[in-house]
Amino acid sequence: MKSRRIEIGWGRRPRWIDVPGNAVEVSAPPSPPPMAWSTAVEAALLAPIGSPPLAALCQQVRRVCVIVPDDTRKDVAGQLLPLIRPHLGAAAVTVVVASGKHPPGPAPAGGFSHDARAADLVPVGRTAWGTEVAYPPAVLDADLRVLLGEIRPHYFAGYAGGAKLLFPGVAAEAGIWHNHRLKAAPGARLGVVDGNPCRADMEAAAALAGPAFIVNIVRGLHGEPVFAVAGDPIAAHREGARRAGPIFECTAPGPVDVVLVSDRHPVTMNLYQACKLLPPAGPLLAEGGTIIVAAECADGIGPVEVINEAIYRLGSVHSLPAKHRVLLVSSQPP
Repeated sequence: MKSRRIEIGWGRRPRWIDVPGNAVEVSAPPSPPPMAWSTAVEAALLAPIGSPPLAALCQQVRRVCVIVPDDTRKDVAGQLLPLIRPHLGAAAVTVVVASGKHPPGPAPAGGFSHDARAADLVPVGRTAWGTEVAYPPAVLDADLRVLLGEIRPHYFAGYAGGAKLLFPGVAAEAGIWHNHRLKAAPGARLGVVDGNPCRADMEAAAALAGPAFIVNIVRGLHGEPVFAVAGDPIAAHREGARRAGPIFECTAPGPVDVVLVSDRHPVTMNLYQACKLLPPAGPLLAEGGTIIVAAECADGIGPVEVINEAIYRLGSVHSLPAKHRVLLVSSQPP
C-alpha cells in the first residue's frame, strides 16, 4: 500500500509525516480570512453583545480588574491587553493572571498571578451544584472585571473563554476540584455549551464575583484572528461559540481502529495539555482501538498524578470506547 504525507500540528512548528494511503484525514474546515488583532477587537468593542460598551462602563467605575490567561496562552494576553487599555479610561487597573489551580507564574506589571491556595481568598457563596466559591480580594474589590480570553473547543466546558477566566481562572482550589467533577456528567463535552452542567456551574460561580465584561478572540487553523466578541460573559460567549462552530466542527467517518490526533502549541506544549486531545478522538474510535497522540511536549510532561486522575480517568475515559489504548509520540525521552 502506498503512503502519503500529511501535516500535523505537533508543537510550535508543524511536522510532515507519512501515513497509509487509505488513511482518512479529518481537519478543520477552511478558516475565514484572517484579521489584524486590532481590527477584530475594535469591531467587537464597537458592537458589544448584551452589555453597554466597555468605555461607557468604565466611565462609571473607579476600579477595574483585568483578568488575563496564563502563560500557556500568553500571546492572547499580550495582544489583547494593549488594545483594551484605551477603553478603561481613568479607572485604576489591576491585572490578574488566571492560573486556575496551576502554580502561580510571574506577576504582570500592575498586578499578580493568581494562587488558588492563597490564605486570603474570600468566600462569596455556593452554586446550585454545590461548588463553594472564593476569589482574591483584588478581584472582588473591583467595580468591574474585564475578562480577556480565547474561544476555542474545550474538552469538557464545550468552548473555552467567557466566564471561565473568572472561574476556575481566579478561584480557590477546592471549588475548582468540585466543579471539575462535573466533567464526567452527561452534557459536559466538547463543543457543547448549552445544557453543559460543568460550564453552567462555572458561569454561576463567576456571577458571584460581580459585574464582568469579556473580550474574546477566535483564531483560525493557523492561529490568526478571524473575529472577536465582547460584552456580557454569557451572551457574548454564546454568540462567539455559535460563530466558532463552523470553524472548528466537522463530520468524520468512524469507528476506526486507529486515530491519530495532534494540534499546534500550546495544546501540545506538554502532556497535561495534550491529553485534552483524547475526547475528540472518542467518537471516531472502535472498541479496542488505539489513539496516537502526536505532541512535541517541549515543556515536558506536567503533573503526572493530575494527568492520570483528573485529566484521563475523570475527564477522558467516559468519552472513549472500551479496551482502548493510548500511545504518545513526543520529543521527550522514553
